[in-house]
Amino acid sequence: MEPLKQFLAEAKSADLRDKEMFAFVVREGLTLTGMSVRDAGELFRTAPGTVSRWENGHTAPALVARYAVRDLLVNRVTRIASALDQRVAVPA
Repeated sequence: MEPLKQFLAEAKSADLRDKEMFAFVVREGLTLTGMSVRDAGELFRTAPGTVSRWENGHTAPALVARYAVRDLLVNRVTRIASALDQRVAVPA
């Protein structure tokens, strides 16, 4: 649970003008959501190779697209964290 909350805090305050920070958000967001580069490519409507280059910090899309990608990953991680919270809260 802690990595999810840490990612959310860092991603929400990330300066996405920094290409390396965007790479961190993509890399960690994909890891935490269990999405492959191929899945992300389909979701973001771009080639898997493009997502791989984002993830490795080689390139980044326009700033407005960076915010959209970040928001989508934050949304997915938030849903995962909420689902885990609900499982923990339910008595066995």
